[in-house]
Amino acid sequence: MLIISPRIDLDSERWFSPMEGLRLLVCSSENPQYRSRNALVRRHIDKMDAAYLVGTTDFDLASIGDIDSIDDLLIDNCARYLLKGWEGVGELVNGKEVAIEYTPEHGTALLKQNPELYWRILGEAASIAQGKEQQKQETVKKPSKRNSG
Repeated sequence: MLIISPRIDLDSERWFSPMEGLRLLVCSSENPQYRSRNALVRRHIDKMDAAYLVGTTDFDLASIGDIDSIDDLLIDNCARYLLKGWEGVGELVNGKEVAIEYTPEHGTALLKQNPELYWRILGEAASIAQGKEQQKQETVKKPSKRNSG
């Protein structure tokens, strides 16, 4: 019997359409650059929380000045390392819609204007990572071919 394996995503990337007219190219959340920078962002968040005594009775919201938005750090990381391309995104130029090429800066702008896309990208990236892990587990379970000799 020939068994069809789960879909293989070349280079751990996949196009998906979170809404009509928009296609996004997303890579796996297991991307080493994403994971590394995400760990740095998380450590930064932990240090800020500790410095401001977040979660304790001594925490005072009024004592916090201007700080980097945690959301901005997470969105930037997503735009740089998970979102790799798009179709169906543009700008108005002299009243006309003009398609724009993907850049991390444009990606950040899109995700800030449409935060629901951030969550959709994270979900798709996790799905890709899960598929890769499942594929690896299935490969490990297969018996190796014996060599005659």
